[in-house]
Amino acid sequence: MSRALKSRIDQLTKVERQALGQIGRTRRSRFDHKFSLSLLRMREIEALIRHRHGQMIPDPTGTDDVDACMAYVTAAAGSQSDQDMRDWCAYWAPWISPSDLDAIVIRSSTRKRMIPADDVARLLGVTFELRSLLTFKTIGACDVSKAERQRLAKDRKRERDRLRAATKRSQNVRMDRASYEANSAERLRPWEAEGISRRTWYRCRGTSASQIVLNMKGDTPVPNVDGFPPTPPHSEHDGAMREACGARGSGSVTPAGLQGAEPHGTGDCEEAA
Repeated sequence: MSRALKSRIDQLTKVERQALGQIGRTRRSRFDHKFSLSLLRMREIEALIRHRHGQMIPDPTGTDDVDACMAYVTAAAGSQSDQDMRDWCAYWAPWISPSDLDAIVIRSSTRKRMIPADDVARLLGVTFELRSLLTFKTIGACDVSKAERQRLAKDRKRERDRLRAATKRSQNVRMDRASYEANSAERLRPWEAEGISRRTWYRCRGTSASQIVLNMKGDTPVPNVDGFPPTPPHSEHDGAMREACGARGSGSVTPAGLQGAEPHGTGDCEEAA
């Protein structure tokens, strides 16, 4: 933008600048995009067209490839995307007639879901090799079933994991088993050079066997008597009743929950009285 044009835009009013699109525009974030499986199917069909034919579907007029070229339009219409098929065909298949396009769109509108992946692969002649080359996700393969593709995918993942683990092991430099055993104490026997026994040599190094202490069920420690709560003190009323009733009981004392009931016991209180 030239300096004169920029100064001219700065002199415009807010309404004029908004009409020209200079202000009031919001930049869309790439995170606002919502994933669409149907739209991904459309992009994969376009990638297949570019791989086979270039920028557009060739005009099949006067050739035997009419069905093969119309299959691209049928697959695109069967993806159930929100894209207008007239605009899509204006770029990818400008040679198609409006009547043929309307017939394809009407047939596709009766479908509740988009065409299955393997059906699209058979319609477009996509092999497993071509599918792997173009990394298709929504288009299957006409020569390999879905179960077989899943099995091959598991095998490839297992091979990738094996290679990744081997690379990780090669990066971690470790001593091999032969070198470890050649430099081990059992092979060198250093206690013989020092003139001591094997057990003494290990004991001096602090690598002797650890003592194992087994606690049996009867080895429960004696509880701490000081930790028990103190015995609650007796009141003077309890002492008087014990003196009046003797040593065998206090049956004349009515329980707290049975106030007014008859005394119970052996009659020791009456004999004492």
